[in-house]
Amino acid sequence: MNKKFIFITIKIIVSGALIYWILTRVSLEEVFAAMANARTGVLVVAFLMYFVGYSITAIRWRLLLHAQGVEVPLFRLVQSFMVALFFNNFLPSTIGGDAVRVYDSWRFSGSKTRAVAVVFTDRVFGMLALMLIATLAAMVSEDVVKLAPNLQLWLGLILAGLVAVVGAIFFTDKLSHLLLKGLDNAPVGLLRKLGDKLTDVIQAFHGRHDVASKALGLSILLQVNVIIHFFLIGYALQLSVPVLAFFVIIPIAIVIMMLPVTINGIGLRESVFVFLLGAYGVSQADAVAFAWISFGFVILQGVVGGVVYALRNESSSQKDSKMKSTSYK
Repeated sequence: MNKKFIFITIKIIVSGALIYWILTRVSLEEVFAAMANARTGVLVVAFLMYFVGYSITAIRWRLLLHAQGVEVPLFRLVQSFMVALFFNNFLPSTIGGDAVRVYDSWRFSGSKTRAVAVVFTDRVFGMLALMLIATLAAMVSEDVVKLAPNLQLWLGLILAGLVAVVGAIFFTDKLSHLLLKGLDNAPVGLLRKLGDKLTDVIQAFHGRHDVASKALGLSILLQVNVIIHFFLIGYALQLSVPVLAFFVIIPIAIVIMMLPVTINGIGLRESVFVFLLGAYGVSQADAVAFAWISFGFVILQGVVGGVVYALRNESSSQKDSKMKSTSYK
């Protein structure tokens, strides 16, 4: 039997079990009532925060491409990221979205290796900022320490690993040299070729401390934007949770929801918010309403990305048709 099919089946079962567990403990009537009473205007502002996030992500992506000597209009990168979100939200993993970004980076740069390296580095900075905020939040929150005593340790270990990766790419010659030397000495010819290609890509980033600091700053700004987005959802639902608490809840919730154990976080999202928001006195019904509204926004942004994808394909088809008609004349 196909391993991919087995993994997807397991994720569906886990999602279903978690949803069943949550729904046996809350009143759907109370959940829908909380959603119906949410402040619509605030929810609109919360959704618009996504577009701020798209812009920040595109600026970071363009910064990394520029460091590789590739110039791309910002609007093209915003479009590409929105299309990637469409694939993320309607495929059972985030790999589809990254594949879109790698493909577009390849089209812009003309190099598959450079495209993979740029998207990978972009991802690392996003994770680094998330883990940094999550680790600091876990350290200062007594509630989180009580609920998950080992969370600080695991977050700290992941953060240290990400710092090491960024250091190898931008700062420390020895770490990157050892990595590339290992690939060069690999018995498999494909790995040796990969080592040769990565040498040029990493050298383009090496010593670019300005790029690393700007990328990290943009990543922190992006995570703050995400936290504000969730705070606005909570504010729309009239949850009595302080603003600073969201700087604890959201980074940790996002880290947990990234675990590949469910289909697009379904079931896990509800459980996490019931667990973390409950520490601040939020009822289970309100926490589920919070989770469902946030998931609805995720689906909606995927739909918007699908529209952008359709329009982009139509535009490309029209250009191809014009080129063909011109060539016949």
